[in-house]
Amino acid sequence: MRKQPLNTPNHSPEALALQLAQARNNERLRCAGVISARLDALAAFISSHRLEWHDAAELLRQEASHIDNQAQELH
Repeated sequence: MRKQPLNTPNHSPEALALQLAQARNNERLRCAGVISARLDALAAFISSHRLEWHDAAELLRQEASHIDNQAQELH
């Protein structure tokens, strides 16, 4: 199978930029879905255990710290 040279229309700078933007948007959507699901699970936990406001706030702080640590591992 022969590869197309990078200067063909399928590999134009505009097409590559569009593909990169689509990949970034897809990753953002995936991350948003993960965060949304986690927040929903935390809300369910808070409700089912009838946590006091200070306990719920501490749970949210711990989750924020966990997210920050994960983000730093990626860099």
